[in-house]
Amino acid sequence: MAAPRNKKEAKRIATRKRILDTAIYLFARLGYHKTTIQDIAYHIGMTTGAVFHHYSSKTDILEEVLEVLNQSFDPYIAFLEEEGHQEYDLMVKGIHDIFLDRFNHQPSTIIALSSLTAEFSGIRGPIITKCQAIYDRFVDAFEAAMNRYAPAETNRARAICFISGLQGVALQALLRDGEMTIEELLAGF
Repeated sequence: MAAPRNKKEAKRIATRKRILDTAIYLFARLGYHKTTIQDIAYHIGMTTGAVFHHYSSKTDILEEVLEVLNQSFDPYIAFLEEEGHQEYDLMVKGIHDIFLDRFNHQPSTIIALSSLTAEFSGIRGPIITKCQAIYDRFVDAFEAAMNRYAPAETNRARAICFISGLQGVALQALLRDGEMTIEELLAGF
C-alpha cells in the first residue's frame, strides 16, 4: 500500500482499518449475519452514516475482511515456501511460532475465518468459495513443504487437519482463558 499523500488520506485509511478490525472482531464472535453496521459503528464510536461513508454495504466490508484474512496467512506461506524444512518437528515449531504471534496480536483473524466458514458452509456460494481458497493457500504450502521431504498421498489431508487443529487450539485458548495458556495448549497439540 502506498504512503498516504496527506493527513486526510491518512485519516481515511486509519478509519477504514478501524472499521475492518472491528468487523473482524465482531464477525469472529457474533457471526456475519448477527453483526450489524450499527454494532460496528457503536464499537468504534462512530455513526452508521460514518461507516457507510467508507463502505457502501456490510457485504463490501465482508469482502475486504476476507482479503485481510487472506493476507493473514502470508507469514505461514512465506515460511513454508522456504527451502530447508528437512525435519517435520522444526517445520511445525516454525508454524507454531507464527501462530502464537498471530494469536497474541490478532486472535480475531484466526477465529473470524473459522466462524465465517461455519456460518457460510451451508450456503454454497462465493463467500464459502473464498474461505476455502484462503485455507487452501495454507494447505497447498504445507502439502508442498511436506512433499519436499516426505512425499505421501496423505499430505494434503495432514495439511487440512493441521490448520483445523490450530484453529481449534485458538478457540480453546479463548474458552479456557485462565485455565490454560495458549503455550500449554500448543504444547499439547
